[in-house]
Amino acid sequence: MTDAFRVPIDIKYAIEGGEPALMAYRRWRNISRDDLAAKSGISKDDIEAIEDGHKDIEEAMLESLSAALEVPQDQLI
Repeated sequence: MTDAFRVPIDIKYAIEGGEPALMAYRRWRNISRDDLAAKSGISKDDIEAIEDGHKDIEEAMLESLSAALEVPQDQLI
């Protein structure tokens, strides 16, 4: 990743407004939970639980989700 990582302002505002970062970045990339699960190797149930605030992103998941969404890891936590 480069230092010039930028997201649309509406995504930034959504995250600042309380939308889970994983959900906002998934929406930005226009990727479904099913597709993210397939790309990342993380189950759809785990992705849903993270987005719903019932589960934290585990360190082992972070790299896969970050790569699948093409966002820096620190943006997801």
